[in-house]
Amino acid sequence: MTDHTNPPQEKSQSALLRLAAWTAGVLPGWARDGIYRSGPLARLLRRQLNRAAPQGLAPVTVAAGLLQDMRLALDMQSEKDYWLGGYEPELQDALSALVKPGMTAYDVGANIGYISLMLAKLTGAGGRVLAFEALPENVERLRANLALNGMQERVTVVAAAVVEQSEPVSFLIGPSGGMGKAKGSAGRQDVAYAESITVDGLALDEFVYQGGSPIPDLVKIDIEGGEVLALPGMRRLLNEARPLVLMELHGPQAAQVAWTILQEADYRICRMQPGFPIVASLAELDWKAYLVALPLRG
Repeated sequence: MTDHTNPPQEKSQSALLRLAAWTAGVLPGWARDGIYRSGPLARLLRRQLNRAAPQGLAPVTVAAGLLQDMRLALDMQSEKDYWLGGYEPELQDALSALVKPGMTAYDVGANIGYISLMLAKLTGAGGRVLAFEALPENVERLRANLALNGMQERVTVVAAAVVEQSEPVSFLIGPSGGMGKAKGSAGRQDVAYAESITVDGLALDEFVYQGGSPIPDLVKIDIEGGEVLALPGMRRLLNEARPLVLMELHGPQAAQVAWTILQEADYRICRMQPGFPIVASLAELDWKAYLVALPLRG
């Protein structure tokens, strides 16, 4: 009897996806990273996986990394790094080393919740995560991904852009959900931002000290150059609460602002690498830098 429910082509596609997920799950992190960065091999694998992957958003199980075995609604054509656990490996390693159970963590630039879920997992039932995201489409997906994993009670979604002052701001929408940024952000001058919307903006100092929100032990910032707006709005937090800061910088203007504000607040600025090597001077920062800032006084 012929099985018409799953044609041979669909079976082979499903088998390829299962093989990719299994391989990602058993390979050590350094091996996965090597494949992702291998150029021609990585492109070949992506093409094959694109042929096998379904179109549109679909719930999938993460194959590896800190979110292994958790569920996410993903576009498998463009978000395979999330699925295979290879997204931001340096950040995943830093979070594993620095986040402790019971911490309060802020995810500034939460996107669809990938890092927010990591923070929720690492901080545990006694911890708390606040996920800040400005784009309405991302907020919707963020909430859906939290619900897929039963994390709605442990992660609070704050639908706003983190900037210097708490007031409505223009938010530029890029070619993908991960590339939006508040007007006045630095970097990515070559990206075409064809549309803008008005969103709520908030400064973290006001959010905490006037709004009565929980004080963070750790703040992760990845907002496409918006760090030049977010850091000036959290000076008091840096000087008084002394949270750990994990940040991606975008361009020399962002590097200058981050260096100045973190130095003034008496932070040690380190690279997001094993052992967190110290950055000795502003000149050492690349155009795009992944940093960990550690408070030098309690």
